[in-house]
Amino acid sequence: MKPPAEPNPFAGARAALSSKRAEIVSKVDELGTHDPAEVASLGFGKRVGDATLYAVERMTDAYRARTIYATVADIDHALERIEAGAYGRCVACAGPIPVERLRAVPWAALCVPCSAKPVRSKLVR
Repeated sequence: MKPPAEPNPFAGARAALSSKRAEIVSKVDELGTHDPAEVASLGFGKRVGDATLYAVERMTDAYRARTIYATVADIDHALERIEAGAYGRCVACAGPIPVERLRAVPWAALCVPCSAKPVRSKLVR
């Protein structure tokens, strides 16, 4: 007789990652919507005014979008690790990533000790 199978701690990871990805992409789309006529006149003046304020807001939105896209890329890599059977393993040391960490940040690619090390390359966050 076979022993009962242990529950897979990563069972809902794919659905959670896909859902979070859709949510983030929607947010980026929101940040990216703007009136092309407003962008055409985008510029900084010598005095602080509406155009300068608008330019600062657009730059802030662009920065947020870039940061959010980095998270989307992290989620895509996590989905690839699920497909490859490597999800839940640190990409730096191959050690296990604690389930609690993956529940908090499902796209985590590094275990806690490796994530605390200074970044030497663009491996994965």
